Amino acid sequence: MKIILAFIRKEFLQIIKDPSSLVIAFLLPLILLYIYTYGINMDDVNVRLGIKNDDANTEIATLVKSFGQNKYITSGIYDDKNALYEDIVRSKIKGALIIPNDFSQKLGASQTASVLLITDGAEINQVAYTQNYVAAIMAQWLANSRYKENAVPSKISVQPQYWYNQSVNGVWTLVPSSLAVTMTLIGILLTALVIAREWERGTMEALLSTRIKPIHIVIGKYVPYFIVGMMSLAFSVFVMIFVLDIPFRGSFGVLFGVSGLFLFACLGIGLMISSVLKNQLLASMASLVAGFLPALMLSGLIFPIKSMPSVFQYLTMILPPRYYVSFIRSEFLSGTPAAIVLSDALYLFILGMLFAVLVYQKTSRRLND
Repeated sequence: MKIILAFIRKEFLQIIKDPSSLVIAFLLPLILLYIYTYGINMDDVNVRLGIKNDDANTEIATLVKSFGQNKYITSGIYDDKNALYEDIVRSKIKGALIIPNDFSQKLGASQTASVLLITDGAEINQVAYTQNYVAAIMAQWLANSRYKENAVPSKISVQPQYWYNQSVNGVWTLVPSSLAVTMTLIGILLTALVIAREWERGTMEALLSTRIKPIHIVIGKYVPYFIVGMMSLAFSVFVMIFVLDIPFRGSFGVLFGVSGLFLFACLGIGLMISSVLKNQLLASMASLVAGFLPALMLSGLIFPIKSMPSVFQYLTMILPPRYYVSFIRSEFLSGTPAAIVLSDALYLFILGMLFAVLVYQKTSRRLND
């Protein structure tokens, strides 16, 4: 028993002296708790909705106005249908409500009046939210309008129309977006260990004794993992298209070009972690917090960014997966909208260059020290 107690005491002392154990035990759960508490909202989503009203009846104008008087929908009024469609393509709005010119006439005649609701099928998480919000607002308006006397539950019919994902197949949206997680794991998790491994094995000291320059180390760490990541991307895309039968409506050149920028940014984050931390365990934990968890929960892959508090929405602006998820969904399901591609590619390029400069400066200081 004395031997067992001695070993237990020794292990407790080692845990207290080892910062990595305390990080795993306390800091990581704390970060997860804050993300689940404040960063994820499964109750309501604010939807950007475009409305085109073709009915000149003044009573219908109050219906249009009611869409701007709640916290669930941010509405915009359109007179031109082409402008409405263009904003859906450019992801400025996530849905479009078109009220036909005979809407009030049918309500007055106690007939079922229909409206057309167009939703972006690429944002499958928001499709159900949008339909439920529109139906609820219209039902509330009907109950307080002059048409309420003869109102029945089926008085207003919301006819849905899905763009880019007509069958509302969740696989078509989720599987391409999962590339953000895969590429993040390759770009951040693998590279977060490479320089830390050099320090732990003592090979970094051997490198320091040579005439090697910081630029050589940086390029030598970037290139192999970049090639591995792009090969993994090519394999994944092949399986998605030819095995899982997921439609691809974009350009392969654009796909690999923007994916290369995303991988470039992820490699920079991973190498930055690896150059700061000399311990592989700490580096792996840091890469988990900085890479995998944001890619899964704060990128828009599963939970809409618009439903997050403002602090987390601003935080996602520095996370490469946010831009890659937006790009990859559009590339697979809707083609290559120039506005989305250019903006996402620009952000990824800026983030990639920023982290590359930081990695070079940190490596240079280590070599000079």
